[in-house]
Amino acid sequence: MSVKRLPLLKRPYFARRILEIGPGHNPFKGVTHLLEMDVHEGRERGGNALFIPKAAKLVVGEATDLPFASSRFDYVYASHVLEHVEQPQRACREILRVGRAGYIETPSPFLEQGLALRDETSPEHWFHRWFVFAVGADRLVFEPKTPEQVGWFCSCRDGQFLREFYGSLDFRDAQHCFRRAAKTTIFYWTGAFSVEVRKTGLDCRDGGSPCRFTGMREMLVGNCRDLLRGHRVLRLKRKFPDCQAVFRKYGHATMLIG
Repeated sequence: MSVKRLPLLKRPYFARRILEIGPGHNPFKGVTHLLEMDVHEGRERGGNALFIPKAAKLVVGEATDLPFASSRFDYVYASHVLEHVEQPQRACREILRVGRAGYIETPSPFLEQGLALRDETSPEHWFHRWFVFAVGADRLVFEPKTPEQVGWFCSCRDGQFLREFYGSLDFRDAQHCFRRAAKTTIFYWTGAFSVEVRKTGLDCRDGGSPCRFTGMREMLVGNCRDLLRGHRVLRLKRKFPDCQAVFRKYGHATMLIG
């Protein structure tokens, strides 16, 4: 069974006690403790059985009420967990309470919204409750993933660019043309970070707070400037030629597209 690893320069080499929340069937290498809510059914891990490394201890519990003493761990992993919880602020508070540093990963809003726009599944069966994105290096923002919010776009130029981009293709197919960095929110923290849970998506032209679409645009355009993965971008352009006009219209044309 394979295990996950962070990039070489990001790994917690000197951490002795390492917790992973919600490891499922593919935990990170080096974990000493695993916290899992669902140890039997595995509904949200595709029915796959848990994998528990020999040196690790499995603990049953909830991310919003971690059964550990404060500052118990040198490092905490929470990968593809926080988009599921009902109370993300409480879960993050618990992570900060028990850990000194860590790594958080969720699907990016770019992926979540793109897939949900054409999702024929009833929203009652959606596993993911939140769009999750970082603002700067020390703030994690949660916006509700509801049918209303899936169809909503900020009035700013970035929001309208994304609205037209999604309308120019079938994202369920196009998603395979994008690199992992565009499809995930990756957040490293040390010491502390702040959490903002919004009741709805914010229009940055009204209140000045950053909307989620600026980061989505940066991910998309950055992906389409990546010469190392140029074959994927060229495939995108070939299969969905209408997206080129959207890139040109908003001034985001690159060597590979537009």
